[in-house]
Amino acid sequence: MTIKSTLKLSLVAMAVMSTAQAGVGGDDLPPARPGQCFTKAFYPAKYATSTERVLATEASEKVQVIPAKYGWTTQKIKVSDGTQRTITIPATYKTVYERVLAVPATKTWRTSLRTNAPEASSTLMNAARSAGMPVDSAMPRTCFYECYAPAKYQRITEKVLASEASQRVVAVPAKYKTVTKRILVSEGTEKLIKSPAQYKTVRERVMVSPARTEWKKTKCQDRGCNQSEVVCLVEVPAVYKVVTKKVVAKPVATRKVTTPPVYRTVQVQQLVEPASSRTIPVPATYKTITKTQKVANGQYGWTNSPSNCSNAISTGYAAANGSDVGNGAGSAVGNGAGAGSRLSSSARPTGNKVCLTATPPKYNKVSKRVVATPARTRAVATPAQYKTIRIKKLISPASERRIAIPATYKTVTKKRMVADGYAKWVQVVCKSNMSQTTIMRVQRALKDAGFYHGPLDGIWGASSKAAARDYQKAKGLPVAGLSVATMTSLGL
Repeated sequence: MTIKSTLKLSLVAMAVMSTAQAGVGGDDLPPARPGQCFTKAFYPAKYATSTERVLATEASEKVQVIPAKYGWTTQKIKVSDGTQRTITIPATYKTVYERVLAVPATKTWRTSLRTNAPEASSTLMNAARSAGMPVDSAMPRTCFYECYAPAKYQRITEKVLASEASQRVVAVPAKYKTVTKRILVSEGTEKLIKSPAQYKTVRERVMVSPARTEWKKTKCQDRGCNQSEVVCLVEVPAVYKVVTKKVVAKPVATRKVTTPPVYRTVQVQQLVEPASSRTIPVPATYKTITKTQKVANGQYGWTNSPSNCSNAISTGYAAANGSDVGNGAGSAVGNGAGAGSRLSSSARPTGNKVCLTATPPKYNKVSKRVVATPARTRAVATPAQYKTIRIKKLISPASERRIAIPATYKTVTKKRMVADGYAKWVQVVCKSNMSQTTIMRVQRALKDAGFYHGPLDGIWGASSKAAARDYQKAKGLPVAGLSVATMTSLGL
């Protein structure tokens, strides 16, 4: 026999001895009458059930990453400073006509009334004057006849302006060079990467019922007991429940990841030297014109009528310088006659005559090229060139929003003893009174109460006993077989 079995039998024997001594002494037995039966009933300990909230998951926090916001915008960048060039606008010229006085307006004694007739020579005019011809008071279209020595003319050349001096402007174009420029097309970006919280599950042992002692029935089974059933005080160990809970092993965190800005290389035309101009002088030009100029006057011998030469008044001298008259012959005036004397009847017209003509002035139309607008330059500039590019710009940086996650709890039911169990003598139905009819009545009452599910056979077997024990526990009655209190509760 093992030590454990020996110890158990000793405890049972001690309990039986205590029960026997109590029965012999009768100090706890109630007053009894003949025909009444008693047994030692066990009143179980009373327990109160309570609930307790225990931590299931610790409080933590959740991080919500708010990504950075970017927006596209356009930006104008200069890719060329623009160009400059000088346009030469040449001088414009115009031809103007100038009236150059060739022959002034005069009253001229000519050899006839034709305006294109030769002029009378001064000799002839003096001869006519000395002959008494009223040459100074004569009216135009008056003619005096004698001989005529025409005036002498010569052709002279004169240099006149053909085009004024001017200047020519030569344009010097602007100079450019192409340079490489680095421009920003996208700013650097940043974003937050979230590392989620890490959890671990821990197990915690929670006591739901403390250790206690209680009375329990047990079978003697011929182990030195003098009764078939005994009540023993046994130790009931504490009851524990293992609770799992989730705790934070590593809290949530974030880390920032950045990308560098993006640049683009473009070719830009840049002005090195602006456009300019250079002026070249253009000299004036001239042309030569020819005109006629009188150098000597003719001489005249006069009479007032070609048919009255015999009455002509002599000048007293011949035409000067042997001037040709009429037919080109040298005229001899007078033949010895004095001045103021009339010619003899043998005189004849020499064919020379002088007539007073009014000659309007004569002008020569001379053309010359003059500057209408001087040469000049005009700077023509093309505007600077721009290019519109799209740039990605940061509107709001990445951020995080922490959201608190409250702790979670679960409810654990705990059972605690509020009154110890004890044993007491109670009155039971005697075996002699447990007839089949009585047992059937008890079975029917337990079945109606919902505790018995077997046949109504009047046999007080294991199922009937178990139903009676369940009923007693439910009603708070002492668990002691078929007690009188149980019969009373069943209404029997």
